[in-house]
Amino acid sequence: VERGSGVVGHRGGRMAALTSKAVNTLVRERLLAVIKEVRTASGWKVLVVDQHAVRVISSACKMGEIIEEGVTLVEKLEIERQPDRAVEALYLMAPTEGNIDRLLQDFTDPSKAKYAYAHVYFTTHLPNNLLAKLKQNAFLVSRVRTMRELHLQFLAVERLSYTLDLPDALHNLFS
Repeated sequence: VERGSGVVGHRGGRMAALTSKAVNTLVRERLLAVIKEVRTASGWKVLVVDQHAVRVISSACKMGEIIEEGVTLVEKLEIERQPDRAVEALYLMAPTEGNIDRLLQDFTDPSKAKYAYAHVYFTTHLPNNLLAKLKQNAFLVSRVRTMRELHLQFLAVERLSYTLDLPDALHNLFS
């Protein structure tokens, strides 16, 4: 294998670098880096997650690690939450119609806002139609400090394994 050719060998090349860290370690480091990069004036933030994000986080992180990064409260996006306009919220969620609607509800207008500001991270690609829907809410746009796609649509199960969490995949493929 020639170095620099883009071809990967098992000795010394990119493959060795890629397999030197565990999948769950890479996911944990990525999630904790995201939480850490959300800097607030108070140093504290609320983490708002959907059901998929809960599973992604649970597969890679411990609650203590999240708290160490300044998270005071973890709340589920799907349930009714009490407003706390003094803190900033980090939303970690899949870009679905329902989740976008819930985010929009959290920032309908200044008197009904759930949080001071939003840092929105999607677990996968945000479709253009949902981005356009977000952009229609001027108040939300003024309150979003961060918006990124993380591409974490899998669960890190063990050191060298992950699952796409598609329980009906074999049935759908072979029926």
